[in-house]
Amino acid sequence: MEGGGYALFSGGRLYFLKVPSGSSPHQAVEDLLSRQGVKAAAILGIGGFRWARLGVFSPEEGRYHTLDVEAEPGRVLEVLSITGNSVLGPDNAYYTHLHAVVAKAPGEVYAGHLVDARVEPFLELFILEAIGDVGRLRELLSHRWSSR
Repeated sequence: MEGGGYALFSGGRLYFLKVPSGSSPHQAVEDLLSRQGVKAAAILGIGGFRWARLGVFSPEEGRYHTLDVEAEPGRVLEVLSITGNSVLGPDNAYYTHLHAVVAKAPGEVYAGHLVDARVEPFLELFILEAIGDVGRLRELLSHRWSSR
């Protein structure tokens, strides 16, 4: 595979996590993974946010351009899709990478890298433990911890 690479994994335990209102999606995922001793996982889900900070990466600038999206009073941002992964880095910290598609109103949709968000009223996540060569995965994802 030219310029890429892969790591082979099989599926382990499948978790269903209901993240409560006011929580951070990233922190909720990382808390569960830590408690369960999971080293790598695939994540997908649906639900709602009170607000979300979404970003699009600029390789030239080496940074994300972000947009804050907030629900109107009495409404939520519908999370149409959240997807991503998390891996335990060489420093024993989790590096969770999530993308989200949210609707503020019918036909008003925003998407991008999920920088941060607050759940409202809840977020339903399926988290699939990835069992395999975490060392190889850490090599493939080394850009995550080398850029911090």
